[in-house]
Amino acid sequence: MTALEVVQRSENRYRVGAQAFRLGQSWQPYPRLLELARGELRRLAAATRASSVLAVPCDGRILIAAASLTRPEDGVLLRPGSTVPQRTGRFCPTWQAEHELVAVEASVRLPTGRTIGSIATVLTVPRTPVTMTDTVARAARTLGAALAG
Repeated sequence: MTALEVVQRSENRYRVGAQAFRLGQSWQPYPRLLELARGELRRLAAATRASSVLAVPCDGRILIAAASLTRPEDGVLLRPGSTVPQRTGRFCPTWQAEHELVAVEASVRLPTGRTIGSIATVLTVPRTPVTMTDTVARAARTLGAALAG
């Protein structure tokens, strides 16, 4: 595995090698999803002034596939590659309460109706204004339409 650059030996330990890192960077939950989502997440974070993420289902949890973070402390919980507990495909309410966060979510759907993930804005306040819900839903629809085009 060392020769294939999957792992790298450092003293008496192993860590991720260059090839494994490159493979991880090229992972896509759906073709062009990450590329298109990054721009949409930046626009959503600017409009809401809150951290925004693309979440996809992964082994019974939610995987943060991409993020536009507005607060440094959100990087611990919401950095790309991290996972979050889920409940019926949504951010688990217990997890949200434990971290004093509220996730306003909307599903990203293909024209076929298939859901491939969700966009969420993560707030530190317990209120979710209706305009926030509408803004997140619009971003999810825009991303779904862009994937179809």
